[in-house]
Amino acid sequence: MTPLDVRLFDADGCPVACGTHALAALEGTIAAWPGTPQTFILGDDNTLRDCLPELLAHVPALRDAPTIAIPPGETSKRIAMCEAVWEHLAEEAAGRDAVLICLGGGVVTDLGGFVAGAYKRGIRHIHVPTTLMGMADAAIGAKTAVDLAGVKNIVGLFHKPLGVFVHLPFLRTLGKRELLNGLAEMIKHGLVCDAAHWAAIVDAPLHDLEALAPLVERSVAIKAAVVSGDPLEQGPRRLLNFGHTIGHALEAQGWEGGRHAPLHGEAVVAGMICAAWLSTELGQLPAGDRDRITSHLMGLFKHIPSDTMDDHRLLELMRNDKKNSGDGFRFTLLEAIGRGRIDMRVDADQVRQALDHYRSITAHV
Repeated sequence: MTPLDVRLFDADGCPVACGTHALAALEGTIAAWPGTPQTFILGDDNTLRDCLPELLAHVPALRDAPTIAIPPGETSKRIAMCEAVWEHLAEEAAGRDAVLICLGGGVVTDLGGFVAGAYKRGIRHIHVPTTLMGMADAAIGAKTAVDLAGVKNIVGLFHKPLGVFVHLPFLRTLGKRELLNGLAEMIKHGLVCDAAHWAAIVDAPLHDLEALAPLVERSVAIKAAVVSGDPLEQGPRRLLNFGHTIGHALEAQGWEGGRHAPLHGEAVVAGMICAAWLSTELGQLPAGDRDRITSHLMGLFKHIPSDTMDDHRLLELMRNDKKNSGDGFRFTLLEAIGRGRIDMRVDADQVRQALDHYRSITAHV
């Protein structure tokens, strides 16, 4: 039975449980399974060290489940790591009824969902996100993917988890940079869908977990609603790509040449600043709204250094982005704070101008 203080959201038939008893709800879900399917816990070295003990304390049904560890970080999101996990499952004779519990942030849930979706043509999986990025965004929506040839999330599939269980105390294991990384996606939710959510985030004391809880819940509700209306990203779900066209390119470029790569949310923030500027240049977003967005984001996030010499490579990476088709680029832009617009055509010169605008901004204005 689901505890009374757990809020349930429906992401296209996938329940997302939030609340102090979310892990108790996971225990109830496991107890209701017919039979005793093989169950494995996939995590990275950090989550298996810092979060697994709390998971097992709340979900005793998983105490005998073997663990599968991957190194932390985006470099694990590759086919070679999938092969290693598939080989482990095969060595353990995991059957079609096996269940993979994905305990971690966006890397673990992206990789774990892809592994589960492909192994024996699909086994069941559950997400237990441990980062703000995972809780508010990455673990919700059935998208799975790995990176290939320096391109973010280019190989993947849709594979719906049995459920997503959001346990906020895991956030105590994170530092400020990781919290801000997830906050970037929550800000995006407000900018494209809900001006009140944006305003609440702007005013919230982000160091206070109790203050953060309703904001996470609202982001979960926004993401679940958008996913339910467009599960395969044929239309309105593209709203959630705001900031990602340029952001993914900046993130991928950071992996090259021994650079210090930005986190996903940091790169998306740069992309959102560029997209807000483009929104105004194309006559969509009032300049005052653009300046409010830029000022708030630059007050929270460090400026990502780049040079005009980088533009050619950034455009190459953008052209390989799965969201684009035909000539030019398809952007999600803003008509106002809280109202996004999908499939706006932007050409290469406009992208360069947006990047120049971003470079011209002084950090922490």
